[in-house]
Amino acid sequence: MFFGVIFLKKATFYKELAYFFGIGFIALGVALAAKAGFGVSMIAGVSYTFHLWLSQITDILSLGTIDYLIHGIVILLSGIVTKKFRLSYLFSFITAVFTGISIDLFFLITEPLAAESMVSRIIIFAASILTCAFGVACIFHAYFSPAGHELFVKEFAIHFNKDMGKVKTAYDIVFCFLSVLMNLVLFGGFVGIGIGTVIAAFTNGPCIGFFDKFLKKHFEFKAAFPKLEKYFEK
Repeated sequence: MFFGVIFLKKATFYKELAYFFGIGFIALGVALAAKAGFGVSMIAGVSYTFHLWLSQITDILSLGTIDYLIHGIVILLSGIVTKKFRLSYLFSFITAVFTGISIDLFFLITEPLAAESMVSRIIIFAASILTCAFGVACIFHAYFSPAGHELFVKEFAIHFNKDMGKVKTAYDIVFCFLSVLMNLVLFGGFVGIGIGTVIAAFTNGPCIGFFDKFLKKHFEFKAAFPKLEKYFEK
């Protein structure tokens, strides 16, 4: 009986650690998706498309930099849609900057990764979906403000009392459409997005929902610094 209680007891997952896990896995997911070559996720598609177009003119802005600038726009949109703006929203942009820097870093780390055969590309693509989804699920359990995309989904779902997984799927589909539109306008075809972008648009939400339920079932999320958590709840 004693061992059964221990086995059923949830492990502690510190919210601060969940934050850094979230940033790292999301950035890794973006890098892996680009490496697989089936098209990056719909969320990264807008910034990636713009990066590919801008890189033909200048290399002044990295993909990570463009990504966190777009996050900044989404953060402002979050405040407009929910008709509120908390001080903690400002930290959301800092999170976006950390994520952008991490994306640039993981692009360098994954550069030597071989993705020549179809099998290896499929494996890398599947890993990109899972790592990104796990990252988003983790960051939803952190008290630090998530980056723009995750902040919008979280705030919209809470404000309108909607299922977070469904909101994420709808949000992804909208960005998938924007990515396609930008490709057609800037390139007259598809560059950087493809069948993988479409697949990710419909699988990210369910995968995030799965990891979210898994984390809630097996872990109890606690703040290592409760006073700091209260500050971000303002």
